[in-house]
Amino acid sequence: MNTKFAPDQVDKIFYNCVEDCFEPIMLTDKKGHLTYVNPAWVLTYGYSKEEALDKTPRLLRSTQQDEKFYKSMWQTILDPSIGFWRGEVTNQAKDGHMVPVLLTITPYRQPSGQIVGYMGIAVDLSDQKKMEQQILQQDRLASIGMLAGGLAHEIGNPLGVIRGRAELVLNQVRGQEVAEKNIEVIIGQIDRISGLIQSLLRVSRVPDKILLRQVFLNQALEEVLVLLREPCHRIGIEIKLHQINQVIFAEPSHLQQLFLNILINAMHAIEEKKSKSASSDELNFIEVSSQVLSGKRCAIAIRDSGCGISAENRHKIFQPFFTTKAAGKGTGLGLAVVSKLVEEMSAKISVESQGPGTGATFTIEFDTP
Repeated sequence: MNTKFAPDQVDKIFYNCVEDCFEPIMLTDKKGHLTYVNPAWVLTYGYSKEEALDKTPRLLRSTQQDEKFYKSMWQTILDPSIGFWRGEVTNQAKDGHMVPVLLTITPYRQPSGQIVGYMGIAVDLSDQKKMEQQILQQDRLASIGMLAGGLAHEIGNPLGVIRGRAELVLNQVRGQEVAEKNIEVIIGQIDRISGLIQSLLRVSRVPDKILLRQVFLNQALEEVLVLLREPCHRIGIEIKLHQINQVIFAEPSHLQQLFLNILINAMHAIEEKKSKSASSDELNFIEVSSQVLSGKRCAIAIRDSGCGISAENRHKIFQPFFTTKAAGKGTGLGLAVVSKLVEEMSAKISVESQGPGTGATFTIEFDTP
């Protein structure tokens, strides 16, 4: 049986459908001023209806698209032979985070056919993009794994021979200061290459099934800080520990390497900021704190006063070989190794920074007893 609705009922049904739609929907008048946004639009972009109405969709524009892009978009919409536009756009929410969407823009008309405004319907692609990045990361790691496996065999063995012969020569030139220093430099560079290969293997391998056990957080940190106190003191960095008397589930050696890599990264960030700063009185610090979360979780925050991280780079810092350091200053594997260690211990890691010059905070969440 067909059910017919009165015109006012139809209008109400369509309004309710748009209001209840999970996809962000916006309407503008002919001049491009927003006349309506649905609750999903408000939730996605963070602007209230009051903040959005009478504005233009420009308030969502990010630097991911230029004016040429939008000019081409509107040429397509206004082309009578096409009459709409559909494509991917990266918008910017009120809090600054990027929102990739599949956007469709169509004119809406009076019964006479005259255009009175435009409707935009967006499909949030954030989850899809994250999945694509994960797949891309897995493919990249698989390639690195093949490379690392080959390097470990083809280069690792000759390096071992070279290092052994270098140690023999070193023993033969004891007392010859210049020769000793030169041989020690050779051995140091051999060890650096070996360490790089091991880092590649660590980043690329399939996670081991490790046994997590109860670890005292303060004990693990103190063992790492023994290695760092002297270099931190030398370059004027104060390390502060707060509320770290906590027990977490972790693998002790993994945990120590994780802390060591993040703390060294923080030291380098502070040194970089100091090299660019004219002030010598600035307080340089690394602060480590812990907080008990709900659901038997513990968050460990490592905050530094270093050079900070741009919004663009925050999404890249855990990728293998990504580094902002000058050539020869870093391999781009330190934080990639951190990411792998976190994965192996079933933990989570995130990073926050307000931008260059503002420092950064790494937060790692672990399970607790």
